[in-house]
Amino acid sequence: MSSQSTAPLKILLMTGAWQSSLACMQSLGRRGHHIHVLSVPTNSINLHSSRIRERVRIRDERDAGQLVRTLLSYVEQAGIDVVIPISDADAFLAAHARRNSRLGSRFVVPDLDAVRTAMSRKATVLLCRKLGIATPETEFVTHDSAAAACGRMGFPCWLKISGSVASQGVFRLQSMDDLRRALHKNPHSAELQVQADISGTFADISGVARDGKVLAAFAFEASYDMSHGGTPPHTTVVSDPALDAILQSIARELNWTGGIDLDLLRTPEGRYLLLEINPRLSGTSVFALKLGIDLPAAYLPPGRDPADYSCTPEVRDATGFVSLYEEAMFIKSGGPQAMERARAFRQQHVCTDSAFWDDAGYSRSLFSAIQTIQLED
Repeated sequence: MSSQSTAPLKILLMTGAWQSSLACMQSLGRRGHHIHVLSVPTNSINLHSSRIRERVRIRDERDAGQLVRTLLSYVEQAGIDVVIPISDADAFLAAHARRNSRLGSRFVVPDLDAVRTAMSRKATVLLCRKLGIATPETEFVTHDSAAAACGRMGFPCWLKISGSVASQGVFRLQSMDDLRRALHKNPHSAELQVQADISGTFADISGVARDGKVLAAFAFEASYDMSHGGTPPHTTVVSDPALDAILQSIARELNWTGGIDLDLLRTPEGRYLLLEINPRLSGTSVFALKLGIDLPAAYLPPGRDPADYSCTPEVRDATGFVSLYEEAMFIKSGGPQAMERARAFRQQHVCTDSAFWDDAGYSRSLFSAIQTIQLED
């Protein structure tokens, strides 16, 4: 397809359930492109979106190489123009496809070596040391040396395992017994590190780059206790050139193409410490879209992407974002105290949320799921 063509593109989202996939559905579907989504047996709210043209199920291959071949076969047969990896595992598979296939240019992802750097917690720390980006105090350890490192660092501290996603493979240790239990869950071959426990606010900057240049980015903060394992229920917008500089430095060094997301801690003194690099967009990209910052549009190929990656904001002066399903789960598990935090957040901020009223299928699914949560015992 010519880059100057105005015909809709066929866009494949490699995972449907994640919130960044929702942002891509809403952004690119509204722009008139045809959204295909890889789906597995799931009751994901997102997969009910009216923006989706085709839900695709490919064989559940255990071998990664065969999975890539099956994926490439679908891309060719369906005439997919752009493939967007959503999860960390997607990025790894897409990078293999980009490196080894004549269709590789359709996968918006960096080189395989860059993805491997992002997925390795050790390689991420070494990259930060090279670039002068601060991280928490870190020691690289084995099963045999982890106890000594914890003794030097003191409790509490963290044990982190490379290749894990979000809070998976991340253990907060209060004692040697905690360490022993965590090590028991992981093989001796696992790449491990022990990291100091730091107090602070969770900060994040996410964007899309092309050939090492960041095209569009968005930063936000969340209470640290809301930052573990998925999209936080409540986030606030952040504008800080220091975060932009960190993101651009990493994207340039890795010659990054595609979505990238940095997890950081902001200390009480205002210093940023980088925790990890994720080879994909943040789920809170939905917040950016509601503010008129269209990160998914930066995935479009040259000649088809907009000049400024903007769209009409839903609430121009919004400072806070409520991810409605996650908030409902937070309130259910936290009871009256969580409910009070939700009320206080809305009082303190002008808020937008994760509803898309012009997407009937998604809206019905979202509010049905929230109602189910509220009615459960």
